[in-house]
Amino acid sequence: MTAITKWGRVLAVVLIVLTPLQAQAWHNRGHHAIARIAWLRLIELGLDRQATDLLNSHPHRDLYLAAMPPEGVERDEWMFVQSATWADWVRKPMAPTLDEQQARALSDEFNKPVWHYVNLPYVHPTETDKFAADKIRQTTLEPELDEQGRPRHVIAALKYNLQVLKNVNAPSADRAVALSWLMHLTGDLHQPLHAVGLIATKDAVEHEDLNPPSGDQGGNRLAVRSIASQPGAVSLHFYWDALVLGDQPYAAVQGRVGAWLNDPKFQRREFTEALGKTEFRDWAEESWKLAQSVVYADGDQFLKFQTLPDRYSRTSLETLQAPVLSADYQRRADEAAQKRMVLAGYRLGDLIAKSFQETSK
Repeated sequence: MTAITKWGRVLAVVLIVLTPLQAQAWHNRGHHAIARIAWLRLIELGLDRQATDLLNSHPHRDLYLAAMPPEGVERDEWMFVQSATWADWVRKPMAPTLDEQQARALSDEFNKPVWHYVNLPYVHPTETDKFAADKIRQTTLEPELDEQGRPRHVIAALKYNLQVLKNVNAPSADRAVALSWLMHLTGDLHQPLHAVGLIATKDAVEHEDLNPPSGDQGGNRLAVRSIASQPGAVSLHFYWDALVLGDQPYAAVQGRVGAWLNDPKFQRREFTEALGKTEFRDWAEESWKLAQSVVYADGDQFLKFQTLPDRYSRTSLETLQAPVLSADYQRRADEAAQKRMVLAGYRLGDLIAKSFQETSK
């Protein structure tokens, strides 16, 4: 790994530091793609109107969900797919009618950072004797709720919001918010770096310890580059978030979803076994295993990256000469991300449909 001296000098002069955050999985367009697959499933089952009616009760329907639909996109579809990105929007909400104080109050009420991930420990293969992985896993998962009775991680948050959605006696606004959370967190949990924390000492990964319980914070503390000729780096988490669709127009999402649903390898029948797994814990375990076999692996070698301090500046990445991801790694990552998005879309559609069908009895 290179540029260590330069990296140290940059950190020494940077004035603003931040703690890495769990980034939004797949970016907005990835979440849109997952939600569109679910939307088409609801149309197929005649349940799309039920989703629309519920989302019409969402407290931020006009402020965000139904605002500024792309040309040619029906309002109901746009409101549904935007609902899948609402949980990231409330981190730092922006809208023409929101002033700074209102935005802060909205975020304080609705933003739930710990709901987006669970750091299941993955101990570096060369250091399995240094850490008690089973104990770290247990304390990460349990208890599911904190002392105030709030979910501590994405698995618990999915369970909680599913209960709210199914509670026909709950206010419609609360059920609409719960639906938005279910849509977003289903997508999050299928991004492998939302279910793992790589744990290692600097003896194994160089430069910085990745201590338990959070380790590398889902790849947020690992810097990589995708293009050798371009300066600067991104976190491994950000790299995975941007896979497949990046920030393309919504029309590209519609086109990609259409291509997936017409591709034999992405048909529902190809996911029969996976679709039989309906426990959120199983989805997390899938992502955790995928992180080991694809995210942190480059062929037969452990992935090369630059570890970052627990607190670092965004600007410090701009000139960091982090290791470059191989073409083979990037190809396998893109293939894995596509498969996870499609599976997430199928599962989300089934989850919402089953909930609506049960509450309609």
